Amino acid sequence: MQSGQYFRLFLVSFLMLFIEIALIRWVSTESRIFAYVNNLVLLSCFLGIGIGCYLSDKKPRLYISIMALSILIILIKAPLRLNIADQNLHIFRDIPLLLSTFTDSVVWGEPAISFTVWTTFLGLSVTFLLFLIIIFILIPMGQILGSVFNQYKNPITAYSINVVASILGIWCFALFSFQYIAPMYWLFVVIFLFIALYYSRDNRSKTKFYTILLALVLLISAAFLSNGREDAAQTIWTPYQKLKIKDFTDEYTQINRGYIIDVNNVSYMTLLNLSDNFISGHPGYYSTELRQFSQYDIPYLFYAGAEDVLILGSGGGNDVAGALRNNVKSIDAVEIDPGIYNLGVKYHPEKPYSELRVNVFIDDARSFMKKSDKMYDIISFGLLDAHTLSSSYNNTRIDHYVYTLESFRKASRLLKKNGIFTVIFAAQRPWIEKRIYFLLWEVFGSPPLTFRKSDGGNYGWGGTMYITGRDHKIIEDVLTANPQLKQYLESRSLTFSREDYENDPICLTTDDWPYFYLEKAMIPNMHLCLMILLGLLLVGAGKTIFTAGRKLNLHFFFLGAAFLLLEFQNISKSTLLFGSTWLVNGIIITAILVLILAANLFVARFKLTSLKSIYILLIISILLSYVVPVNMFNTLGYWPKSIIAGILLNLPIFFAGMIFIYSFKRTTGKSVAFGSNLLGAACGGILESLSFVIGIKLLLPIIGLFYLLSWHFVHKEPSSHK
Repeated sequence: MQSGQYFRLFLVSFLMLFIEIALIRWVSTESRIFAYVNNLVLLSCFLGIGIGCYLSDKKPRLYISIMALSILIILIKAPLRLNIADQNLHIFRDIPLLLSTFTDSVVWGEPAISFTVWTTFLGLSVTFLLFLIIIFILIPMGQILGSVFNQYKNPITAYSINVVASILGIWCFALFSFQYIAPMYWLFVVIFLFIALYYSRDNRSKTKFYTILLALVLLISAAFLSNGREDAAQTIWTPYQKLKIKDFTDEYTQINRGYIIDVNNVSYMTLLNLSDNFISGHPGYYSTELRQFSQYDIPYLFYAGAEDVLILGSGGGNDVAGALRNNVKSIDAVEIDPGIYNLGVKYHPEKPYSELRVNVFIDDARSFMKKSDKMYDIISFGLLDAHTLSSSYNNTRIDHYVYTLESFRKASRLLKKNGIFTVIFAAQRPWIEKRIYFLLWEVFGSPPLTFRKSDGGNYGWGGTMYITGRDHKIIEDVLTANPQLKQYLESRSLTFSREDYENDPICLTTDDWPYFYLEKAMIPNMHLCLMILLGLLLVGAGKTIFTAGRKLNLHFFFLGAAFLLLEFQNISKSTLLFGSTWLVNGIIITAILVLILAANLFVARFKLTSLKSIYILLIISILLSYVVPVNMFNTLGYWPKSIIAGILLNLPIFFAGMIFIYSFKRTTGKSVAFGSNLLGAACGGILESLSFVIGIKLLLPIIGLFYLLSWHFVHKEPSSHK
């Protein structure tokens, strides 16, 4: 095989992985419904590559990828608006959010439009159109990949090149994210790779050249259209989300209160000036008497003289500034997004992060609590609600494992005997208020003091606030001693009884069922509609591509479905052990791919005569993962935990990799096998939603069943072992 073919395989594999992650980040940010529906962009990428592999005997047309990508950018960024129910909605950014009119799940900043069949149909149609465009972006690259696989005499080497290129694609994009590089520059990388891929072909012509050139001009024009609609000086793309900062000036009084930070195009966070000088300088609008009841100051009315405070989700610094105003001696501030922290350092009017009393930890809240053994007078859960997935490869969000029973229990163990525990949350549904209420009741043994905070934005955006502790009598004594505080809270109080819980049971979130934004253990209607639509698409695509010579290879199909669910399991469990930071997720995905390389090396070095023993080891390793509780590893030190948990969690990945490469080496239709595997992965991605009903752990029996089905069909596919 000539070196040009090696380079071509490497190039297309790198490009596919890079563009896949870029699409997941960008589309989920700009058309936010994709951030709330599990792995929709990832599934469209799998379908596109899988269909492309099936069509590998057809001539790939790269200009289709380039034009589809250009159309996607133009549709999302061009000012295409429609008036619905007196609201001016962007057709491709806002209308898909009409799916959020179902009340059994939550989307932040959803349009205030009531549910109708028309709005649901419109939301589904626009979402489905974007989904199809993404598929067409990947199909030509899938064709190239399948064609190169068919030409390789050594499939283990070919697949290993594919995996290595994927690892490099992941970390290239991670480097861009770490440097806060904007999507405009991601796109330039994609354009360069498209040009390189075109010139790696043997059969180039002037017609093809001009077609590609025209498509690239369209793509570059779309890129400048996208960039022209952003204020580059005020917009940054962090490893987690898009942030845009702007002045927070009252339109009536013209008083500058500080700054507003838009997160993924939704106003979400403020950097408020509540300093003594500012309050005294605007006596007609602010008062120190009311400021003491702000969400940032009120915890210290329940613990005067607090010395050690932990703030989880410190954001831009408002909670930290509140602690400093109340003379706290030592403040540990935990914030997962370094971009938000940096904006707080640069723009917060009170400069709280510059104080020596403040210790900043850029970390996930759960990860920090696992590593800390310090005891605190006050623990405050700030506005931790997130609007982005924790990983490109699972359906949990960054904050899912923060608001669980186990998380609150861990936090309570860091609280001193007479300490105060506070939570504030912008609850968009009554059942979210009740869920937090009963979670805290379960952990602390008594109902939390609960009230709704809404001060018109002067003293914070507010939300539902909960105050509790190990000794609830301390809270009662403070209220008795401070009639003004008691009166203030009573006018805003919110209570639930055990009868409320029993009459309308609320699913308490746990590490196995962490779906904080779902009302009950069910597949939400929004997901159900999209699952049905995707299922119909799979059936329709199957009728088109599954011809006599290209039938679905069920052995590889079930391997793909099982593997994606197994990967989801691994990422979820690793998140509980090591946190959900972007770096941890990058390492987890890389570790999975390295294990696949190890499996390739094992099969290349050692002669396997049968898959039976490997399948038995695979099923045993899945049973071990099911039986051994993941929390058991948290009692170990970091390195023993990393080694032991890493081996146990990843054993199924290694054995599954051995089965795949053994079968892939022997099959004659490699493009069909790889395409079937990706279509199976897309099916597995759809079935991830079953965890909404049964929890994450019970996906393991389904994974085991799929691997058994792949074992069954290994002998039913005559091409697999020729």
